[in-house]
Amino acid sequence: MKLPTKIFITGGHGNLGKKLISSIPPNYKIMAPTHKECNILDLKKLKQVIKKYNPDIIIHLAAFVDTFGCENNIESALDINVNGTINIVKSCLDVSCKLVYISSEYVFGGSKGNYTINDKPDPINVYGKTKAAAEYIVSTLPDYQIIRAPFISKTYLNVFEDQYCSRYFLNEASKRIINNIFNNSKKLIHISSKRMSLYNTYLKEGIKANPIKMDKDYLKLIPKDTSLKNNSI
Repeated sequence: MKLPTKIFITGGHGNLGKKLISSIPPNYKIMAPTHKECNILDLKKLKQVIKKYNPDIIIHLAAFVDTFGCENNIESALDINVNGTINIVKSCLDVSCKLVYISSEYVFGGSKGNYTINDKPDPINVYGKTKAAAEYIVSTLPDYQIIRAPFISKTYLNVFEDQYCSRYFLNEASKRIINNIFNNSKKLIHISSKRMSLYNTYLKEGIKANPIKMDKDYLKLIPKDTSLKNNSI
């Protein structure tokens, strides 16, 4: 079996992308073009770039991740999160590679928490709906992997004490994502820590914050309990 040597990353210049790249061993060749160099909405250019590079693994990170922004601009959310993913999948048909799609815990509605890989997505916001749709699109390929890896990329002064999650902080999440891409053959993976409130997640890391409660506006769009059952290695 041919070992992977070349990795193509979309969204490689975002917070997660930069950390993932720093976690990849130096013997791998990495191509992480900017949005200007390779727009996932430009299918013709995207296919040309990917076919020329001929990667062994594509890690698809590029996404519209602002939950409230997606609600206010549904067309952009659909274009980037759904149509962009369709273009990535179409581009994979021209090369022999594995597609890794980094999804979100927001594919779940948050009514119960401790979601397993066998639970059906039931998103309550546009962002979650577009990510869930993209998961199904990715699964049409013969060689794919969907990773739901909730993480915290930056800290805030005010933090919900009544929203529950199973998030790692970015540094830890990125290392675990790379380890599972290289060493886990499962098609659907939850990379998650122990379920606890977001406020207690901060405290566990020694980060001080002011505890606040979710108001009605947040509860309409933000899942109350997005904790996942871990099945990663």
